Amino acid sequence: MKQLYFLITLLLTLTVSDNIAQHHGGMTNNGKEKSPAIAALLSIQPLPIAFGNFYTKDWERGIIYTTAELVLFIPASILLGRNNWGWGMHDYSSGDYEDNKSWTNTERNQFYYLLAGYVIVKIVSAFDAGYSAENINRNLSLKYDEQTNSALLTYNIPIQ
Repeated sequence: MKQLYFLITLLLTLTVSDNIAQHHGGMTNNGKEKSPAIAALLSIQPLPIAFGNFYTKDWERGIIYTTAELVLFIPASILLGRNNWGWGMHDYSSGDYEDNKSWTNTERNQFYYLLAGYVIVKIVSAFDAGYSAENINRNLSLKYDEQTNSALLTYNIPIQ
């Protein structure tokens, strides 16, 4: 459990920090670039929150993915709670064998569909967050070239 808290704290620290500098040859950035790997890792974490989209400041998609994850996560949790948080095993520790429930085939299938949907939404969210980070890096860049001692500011605006 301590490892999970440490991992969550580390991921949140990386999202808040704007001073992560990457070095590419003779060029350095100002910390405004977003790492696609960090964005994807933040989205793939097990909590039903799309941290990667919030990291890239894509609030609309973050809210949409978080809502989709919660819509799949909450019913799966309710199914687990109804079955004593077990995976279909009988718990005979109480001595009262008639009160123990087992998963029905319908409940098991529902749970597997919800779990599969949750994993698919997490994967799509991770790819989307990484893609958003790449778009941010492509459209806005402020770089300093040490060899020529000059700064370069570029912003790409798509014209339709």
